[in-house]
This record gives sequence, structure tokens and C-alpha cells, in this order.
Amino acid sequence: MSETPLSRPAFYQYFRDRHDLMETLLGVVKERIRAEANPWLTGEDEPEALRESLRGVVAVGVELGAVLRAVSEAAPFDQRLQRSWRRFLSYWDDAVTTRIGAQQATGKIDCFDAGAIAKALNALDVAVLVQAFGRKPHADPEAVLDTLHRIWVGAIYARLGPACQS
Repeated sequence: MSETPLSRPAFYQYFRDRHDLMETLLGVVKERIRAEANPWLTGEDEPEALRESLRGVVAVGVELGAVLRAVSEAAPFDQRLQRSWRRFLSYWDDAVTTRIGAQQATGKIDCFDAGAIAKALNALDVAVLVQAFGRKPHADPEAVLDTLHRIWVGAIYARLGPACQS
């Protein structure tokens, strides 16, 4: 608070405690990413929609990477924050698993463990965004986008195995 123009009592007008602040910030990150990821999560244009969604996720990382870093680094040491962080990650794991499963059901992508791939890709995203944008100087957003897109496309759309059986 000493580094802001606000007083300590002003903080408590808006937040019950630091956990409430961090949960509010995670909610902001979640909503921003949800809006940006929507083209791929709900779209049909593959994998171009994925690139546009990842472009938005990277933009959120540029803006809010410090929040992701703070939460990811603090969560292992605080049970309440860890539960919030797990809920945040689980939301994305479920969303990506559902999208992959829907594409597998239509035969657009191979049959593989959608949940395991979703968790791995989401964990990778967090690690890359924290590394690239959690501290200054920031990495080049276009280079980060290219890296994430290549990995996601390779993991999801490369034809490596059989189609899923309905």
C-alpha cells in the first residue's frame, strides 16, 4: 500500500483481505482470457481460430503477467490461494478438454486423452506467460504467440494416431 496513492483503510473498503484481492485479480484474468479464447473455444475455423485465441491470451499475459506470476509463486505457500489457483486452472483444463473432445467427436482431430493434453497445454501456457511477461523486460509477444501456437497445433492437430470411434 505504501507504493500506491491509497491508504490502508481504502484497501479494506474494496477487499476483505489480501486473499480477496488475489481472488478478484484471478477473476479479472479469467474473464479477460475467456473473452480472448472464445474464437477457438466456440469457433469452427481451425487452427486459425486457435491462433487468434492465443494472440488474445498473450495480450492478457502482457498486461496481467505479473498477477499470474504472483499467484503461481504464492499459491504453494497459502492453502486458500492454492484452492483459488486450482479452481482457475481447472476451469481452463475443463474448457480445453471439452473443446478437444468436441473436435474428436466430429473426426477433426485424432483420438488421444483430451484431458491430459489440455492440462499439459494449459500448464505450458502459464509457465510461458509467467516467464515471458511476469517480470520486465517482457519478451516479444509475437515470438511467444508463434511458440505457443506451434506447440498447440502440433499437440492437437497433427495426425499421429487413429480417429476416435463414436
